[in-house]
Amino acid sequence: MALGTGPRRIRESLPGALTATGHAAAASRLLTQTECPSWLYPVTMGATTVWERWDSMLEDGSINPGQMTSFNHYALGAVADWLHRSVAGLAPLEPAYRVIRIAPTLLAGLDDASAWHETPYGRARAGWRREGAKVYFHAEIPPNTQAIVELPSGTRYEVGSGVHTWVEVHPQNSLPRSPLSLRSSLATIIDDRQAYEAVLNAIRTIDESRAETFRRTTRWRPGRELREPLDKAPVTILAAVEQALATLPTCDPVVQQAALPAPDPARADH
Repeated sequence: MALGTGPRRIRESLPGALTATGHAAAASRLLTQTECPSWLYPVTMGATTVWERWDSMLEDGSINPGQMTSFNHYALGAVADWLHRSVAGLAPLEPAYRVIRIAPTLLAGLDDASAWHETPYGRARAGWRREGAKVYFHAEIPPNTQAIVELPSGTRYEVGSGVHTWVEVHPQNSLPRSPLSLRSSLATIIDDRQAYEAVLNAIRTIDESRAETFRRTTRWRPGRELREPLDKAPVTILAAVEQALATLPTCDPVVQQAALPAPDPARADH
C-alpha cells in the first residue's frame, strides 16, 4: 500500500483530516495495523524512536535508499496530537485552556482512552471507557475555566470547573458483507481486514513468495479489481482466492460504530 504526504501536513492529513471527514476507522487502521504504512510497522522492526518515513527500514532489515531516511524525526510523531485532541478529546478552545474543548472520538477495537494537560489553571483531563454497549465519559475542568463538551452522539454541554461524567450507549455492530470475488474492488478488499487476510492466506498456502510479492507491491488504488494484480497467477491460486472469499461470513466482524441515540439526560452529571 502506498501513502504519501508532506511532513508539515501530517497532523492535518494523517490522521486528523480522516477523523474530521468521518473516516476515523481509516485513521484507526493507520494507528493499529502492523503492515507498512502504519505507526506500528516501525515498532515491529524494533524502532524505539519516530522515523521520518513509514519505511525508513525495509522489511528485510536494510535501510531505505531514499534521501530522506532519518530514524529520529518529528513529523510522524504528530499522531500523539491526534490521540490527545481527537481520540481522548482534550484540546484548547481559547489560549491557555481558559476554555476547553472536550470532543472524544470512539475508535473500533479500542476500549478506553484518556489524556491530561497541565494548564496555567491546573490539570485538565478527559477520557472515556467502554463497558459493553455503554461508554463512560469523564472530564476534569480546572478552576476558573469552562469547557464545551461534544459527545459522539452529538449532544453538547457547557460546563464549569469540576469533575463531570456522562454515559452513552454505543453498541458495536457487525455489518452485512456483500459477496466478494476476484471482481471485487481492491478498495473493498483492503477495507475489510478479514477479506484481505483471507486473500493473502489463500495465496500463501500455494506460493509463499507470491503472497509476499502481492502484499508488498499491490497498489490499492480506486477503480482496480482484485483480479488485476493477480492476472499472472496460476489458476490454482485464483481458485483458492475465490474459495476463500466465498466462505467468509455474511457479516463483517470488524467493529463499526452504530448510529447513536442521544444520551439520557438523567444519566449525565454535568
